[in-house]
Amino acid sequence: MAEQKRILLVDDHQAVFRLLEAIVRIKGYELIYAESGQQGIVMARKELPDLILLDVMMPDIDGFKVCQYLKENPETKDIPVMFLTARGAEGDLETGRKAGADGFMTKPFQTIEVFKQIEKLLDNDRS
Repeated sequence: MAEQKRILLVDDHQAVFRLLEAIVRIKGYELIYAESGQQGIVMARKELPDLILLDVMMPDIDGFKVCQYLKENPETKDIPVMFLTARGAEGDLETGRKAGADGFMTKPFQTIEVFKQIEKLLDNDRS
């Protein structure tokens, strides 16, 4: 049996966690949760998830800086990161790309679209 894929959500809103947990559980993925940028970095290094879903606007370290740190760290650089944020202006997309993001989706999001992106990024992980 294949090992269960683990997804780390870094977002300061628990409602997003509850919604995404229901979505990913359907496919048998495990969703772990960090409520801040700093906690997200610690958990990413400790848990080494298969995918990271990352908010931009958080009270301590913004998601762009978290992503950049994770992509520069040898332990976490190959983990795909998708931003899931209310900030969807072209400048935000460009900042996300420069930080090393593998995907970008704006809130409010369509469940099916998030699911498709998660599947795509996890499929790329199976090399």
